[in-house]
Amino acid sequence: MKTLASAALISLAALSASAFASSNVEPNNIPFQGVYGQVEPGTPSRAQVVQELQQAKANGQYTFGELDYPPAQAQTTSLTREQVREELAKAKANGEYTFGELDYPPHN
Repeated sequence: MKTLASAALISLAALSASAFASSNVEPNNIPFQGVYGQVEPGTPSRAQVVQELQQAKANGQYTFGELDYPPAQAQTTSLTREQVREELAKAKANGEYTFGELDYPPHN
């Protein structure tokens, strides 16, 4: 009985694989011709992209992975403890304060 069931499953798998392969054929059997080597107008050059990336890294705007999302913005002025406490109280009152990773980033 197990042999018969195994044979039936194998034959069904083979038939379904061949049916999928026959329906997944490129029309006219012509491969994609593409536009390789052609540059669209207004596209930045490789040197420009490298320069922008270096500038972003220098400004602290480039991050890698999920831990630094969104990138922290550099603060130009320092705040007193009272100002920070006031901002935290306002954020809690407005529902903008969250704790943990489940509500990050906060949704308004």
